[in-house]
Amino acid sequence: MRKCLDCPYSIIDQEIICEHKTARVMPSDVKTVHTHDGYEIVFFLRGNVNIMIEPDLIQMKRGDMFFISPLVFHGLDLEDFNISGYERIVINIQYEFLKNLGDAETDFSSLFRSEASPNMNVLHIPEEALPRFIELAERLEASLVSQEFGHSILSKALLAEFLLLTCEYSSKAASQAQSSITPQVVTRIFDYIDSHIEEDITINKMSADLHYSSDHLSRVFSEAMGDSLKHYINAKKIVLAQKLLLQNYSPYDVCFMVGYNNYSSFSRRFSKQIGVAPKQFQLSHRDEN
Repeated sequence: MRKCLDCPYSIIDQEIICEHKTARVMPSDVKTVHTHDGYEIVFFLRGNVNIMIEPDLIQMKRGDMFFISPLVFHGLDLEDFNISGYERIVINIQYEFLKNLGDAETDFSSLFRSEASPNMNVLHIPEEALPRFIELAERLEASLVSQEFGHSILSKALLAEFLLLTCEYSSKAASQAQSSITPQVVTRIFDYIDSHIEEDITINKMSADLHYSSDHLSRVFSEAMGDSLKHYINAKKIVLAQKLLLQNYSPYDVCFMVGYNNYSSFSRRFSKQIGVAPKQFQLSHRDEN
């Protein structure tokens, strides 16, 4: 993938963002493999594009709808940057906003997990239903930039209608089994990191446990992900640290829970990746709640 993890964490700074994107894509337009602090829906309509949602790399088909949970690494892999036919609808939703959008009987966050994964879900919308979804998304996009009276209420209603319609199709059909094209050794690397994320992971120890040379592991991972294995391990630890901080563990305890041996090193890495110190991150989310 033509990606890097220089800035893997991004904040969804509006309650709802909806964009129907059809413009030609150039290398400078492609985001890094990244995580959000909220939810993302990618509704694929046209093009020759793969999507990476850790640990899988999936070739998207028209009508595929991907539901990505907060703090999950994901990104796009374009087969050809010079294509003009890459069309998709992307909806981002703040975590608290989605939680408050439903009620005791309607948990919209359930759309973002499946039997196959607690972090993502994939549905396939049939061709005959696509116009209805596209129309709703375009109305939502228009209402979000409107200044007319009641536009924010309309935006909330349109998002709820879009999600309820999706729930209707989700209840009719099982989640789509997707065939990952991630190289097997890279999948093993992902599994290893997940299993040892609370330890001080070194590439040399990983290579010994997986019976590959460290050079080979680093090379195949870099070819698949577009960034170094060491950088990914650190980024993954910081994502886990965010989750633990949101569960009200102390920053000092979190440091050791994610495999760092020194709080100063952990705090520097966290601040570089997230933009604020661990304690500031925790306090800011307490304020939101």
